[in-house]
Amino acid sequence: MQTGLKIKIFEAGHCVHPGFVVKPGSGIKPRAFPAAVALIQHPTQGNILFDTGYHEHFFSATRPFPERFYAWTTPCRYNKEHGIVAQLAKESLKPHDIEHLVLSHFHADHIAAVSEFSHSQLHCQQKGVDAITKSGRIGGVRKGYLKALLPPQLESNLFIHSDFSVPINQIIPQCQGVNLLCKDMFDDGFIYMVSLPGHAAGQVGLLVKRDQSWLFLLADACWLIESLSENIDQHWLANMLCDDTKAYKNTLSELRSCYQQTHHFVRFVPSHCQETIQQLIKEGWMK
Repeated sequence: MQTGLKIKIFEAGHCVHPGFVVKPGSGIKPRAFPAAVALIQHPTQGNILFDTGYHEHFFSATRPFPERFYAWTTPCRYNKEHGIVAQLAKESLKPHDIEHLVLSHFHADHIAAVSEFSHSQLHCQQKGVDAITKSGRIGGVRKGYLKALLPPQLESNLFIHSDFSVPINQIIPQCQGVNLLCKDMFDDGFIYMVSLPGHAAGQVGLLVKRDQSWLFLLADACWLIESLSENIDQHWLANMLCDDTKAYKNTLSELRSCYQQTHHFVRFVPSHCQETIQQLIKEGWMK
């Protein structure tokens, strides 16, 4: 079936952590974690962005204390030309051309440019909104939230999604026994939001129909593709950053089952997996 969807993946900056944090045994050598952003051009719904990656706003938001601890513990590498606004400009798109912005969750590396998209409808779960708006400054930093990144018109632009009631095996029958719940974003069978709890409150991924296959944007449900293909678990230090470690492990288990049964026709994209991003570049998904 021809969907008419066009998809492009961007890298909007990256952060650096020791390799062992996501792959135990890989040592302390710094490893880059790209902040992936997806642009989906829908034939009737217009331009849809999945997350925003880093932006200059991240540096101003982390200038004061205690927010500066965030920047110290999560060193960011970013130039203005890496920002999603600059990269969209190369596609002849301006922020007001983005009709829909899906926020997988509210960690700073996923929403740093959200205030640039003042005309976009912001799609997310209420749990995600509550996690950042109801946290204190110290508690927010501990969980990866920076309130200063939120736009003043946040509430008026929100589109809250709650009815995640479609089992993934109703969309992809090969996902037998996989307990992941989805929601058809536009009721057309092309783009499904997928609830991926654990890493952050209210986290969602996107399952996007292609002509003969699917693209599964995983956000931070796992950080490396090897977490699915080789059952590699992240370090316990990384688990400490999770909103709900038990839910994170349950989600990861379901994704592993999904991957094992469908990876030959479903493309799994963790937002921070350098290996996956490099492969997407080779295949022409990125510029």
